[in-house]
Amino acid sequence: MDKKINFTILLNKNSTVPIYIQLYEYIREQIVNNNFKASNKLPSIREAASILKISKTTIENAYNQLIVEGYIENISKKGYFINDIGNFNYSKDFNSFKSISSSNYNELVYDNNGIDDTSFNAELWKKLYNRVLTDKLTNIYTNGSPQGEYDLRYEISEFVNNIRGGRTTPEQVIIGAGIQYLLGILAGMIKHNYNSVSIESPGYKKAEYIFEDYMFKINHIPVNSDSFNIDCLKTLNSNLLYVSPSHQYPIGNVMPINKRLELLKWASNVNGLIIEDDYDGIIRYDGMPIPCLQGLDNNDCVIYLGSFSKTLLPSLRISYMIIPKKLIKSYENIKYKYTQSTSKIDQIVLSLFIKEGHITKHLRKIRRIYKKKNTALTSYFNDKYNNTVKIINSDSGFHIVVEVITCKKYQDILETCKKNNILVEIVDVFPNKMLLSINYSGIKIEQITSFVDKLMQSIS
Repeated sequence: MDKKINFTILLNKNSTVPIYIQLYEYIREQIVNNNFKASNKLPSIREAASILKISKTTIENAYNQLIVEGYIENISKKGYFINDIGNFNYSKDFNSFKSISSSNYNELVYDNNGIDDTSFNAELWKKLYNRVLTDKLTNIYTNGSPQGEYDLRYEISEFVNNIRGGRTTPEQVIIGAGIQYLLGILAGMIKHNYNSVSIESPGYKKAEYIFEDYMFKINHIPVNSDSFNIDCLKTLNSNLLYVSPSHQYPIGNVMPINKRLELLKWASNVNGLIIEDDYDGIIRYDGMPIPCLQGLDNNDCVIYLGSFSKTLLPSLRISYMIIPKKLIKSYENIKYKYTQSTSKIDQIVLSLFIKEGHITKHLRKIRRIYKKKNTALTSYFNDKYNNTVKIINSDSGFHIVVEVITCKKYQDILETCKKNNILVEIVDVFPNKMLLSINYSGIKIEQITSFVDKLMQSIS
């Protein structure tokens, strides 16, 4: 364990890629290529800063990202060590993932579908919309493709590849109005080869409802304080899995790299499919977004789900599904059974929004806005209610999970919150713990304190 690693990286301080990302990618690649062995010790933050002639903060940011993804661990009073991620044969060089820097109501309402009204540039959207309406080259006078407009499918594939670390082509992208609509297409396409699906518990109930409608047997896989229980999955006679590895809903866990690789190995061994719901995966407040599972897949077994509802505009209703290449033929056989559920004009406008770089600026903006609200919310809980509330997870996404000390039962809390127009969701998973998921996306920052006070009155 005490064998120390020496860094041989040449950092490019003139590059547009931040220094900490260059270091993070270097260490990650060395681990994946087995140049840095399990249990090898990394230089301390002070030593690394001295060797590389960069700040300790830069080293710390790189190490923290590696810790979050499970490549390394920090052992108290001993240092930073390489984790055992198993055998990993990655068929191409890792992408240089882009770093994304990061309510609309007068009265608090019981609604979890809103966004901050300051986050969306309506004027820009209006200009793009008018361009589409007046451009004779954009044929808006015909029905759209059932799979989605090619221009948008191309931009989405580029977006997922460059921003989420994916590996996809426009031919694999299917566009639809919401995740449930796309899951309905998928369930109908694969139901003859798969009769059961394993789903995280707690997890995304609306996905579960779709599979129930298609008569799939539902297996619940417990999610603990660490992450997804893969051992439980292996005991089941099932080869279809629905999972959210980058930001587990609703608890918010990040699945470490060794478990991601173990999942991919499981899918390969059982000839299975993994449905990756990238819920809030792109919104992280510290470090980079966690690369998607689909980008690690060498065996064509991951179906990727993404949406612009939270990151852009809920009323836009544009989501997308990326299917493995081996399912393209199956989809071609059934796609004309379905009409496109998303506006052709909206698709063309969104393709321009992505193509012209507005999406990257927008993501930086919303990350700034929601990080500020996240900090205000957690700080107020810690300052005023630290004796009755413990923050469980708050480093990404649009909600936080808290543990509360109260004599009330779950149902009583829900009923009181609903009467008081407070948005909460019960996370009933751990014995003897009262966990609540609190969505703050639609709450204006000046309403944070009154919102928390009103919530605590409902709980106490």
